[in-house]
Amino acid sequence: MQTPTKIVLLVSILLITLCSCTNDNGNDNQALLLKKIVEVAVDGSSKATFIAYEANKIVSIDKVGEFSTFYYTGDLITKITVLNKSTQNQNTLEYVYSDNKLVKIISSDNYTLNYTHNTDGTVSYEKLTKDSNANEVRSNHGTLYFQNGNLIKDEKVLDNVGTGVLAVNKMEVTYDYKNNALLNILGFSKLLDYSKFISSNNDISSMETSSVKYVNEDQAISAVKMNTNKYKYNSNDYPTEIVSENEMFGGHNANHLKSQLFYN
Repeated sequence: MQTPTKIVLLVSILLITLCSCTNDNGNDNQALLLKKIVEVAVDGSSKATFIAYEANKIVSIDKVGEFSTFYYTGDLITKITVLNKSTQNQNTLEYVYSDNKLVKIISSDNYTLNYTHNTDGTVSYEKLTKDSNANEVRSNHGTLYFQNGNLIKDEKVLDNVGTGVLAVNKMEVTYDYKNNALLNILGFSKLLDYSKFISSNNDISSMETSSVKYVNEDQAISAVKMNTNKYKYNSNDYPTEIVSENEMFGGHNANHLKSQLFYN
């Protein structure tokens, strides 16, 4: 027969074990925040980007040549300033929302983006600039298509290409089923100007098609560009390495080998 002391001891050990298991599972499923990106070139050289937070609100992105600062109103990102470290030129972006949906971006670099959220889940947009007489001129317009929290297609029509010319740029994206590295940043998924970065999953391939049609001459020119990304993931299904010719927060670079991602 076991004594009361032994029974209490066994129960205590069991509770400690259960708590330990619960904590382990919590760590496995924790919401990670991306803190550092190391871009590695083919020649082995590298450069780092640092991301700072207050809780799950993004504060800044510090790149080699650029520093972006994020400002919140409640849970929404309502302003971003982007400082060019070389020229010291700073662009300010104001984000306007209606019913928690982004409807306008006003840039100090002389453009405005207007967004309309349609009943079918697509988002229509237009980009307006001002000419020398301060008149608004539409430079492009298009539609964003979403599926399962991912931006799967962006169809853009260029409006400043001249009479009788139809110019269209289209991007179609395929995703994995893993967590996007930026998934847990509060309010970030509403920033439609960040394109694929606001998606829930990671893009494994994209096809960019550019076409120009001369209506009066019945002629058309088109070009297609394919991009592929290969990933390594951690035990929480977040990417830790991306092999691609695209830098994570940059454009295409033929000398780029991979991006290494580090979390909290």
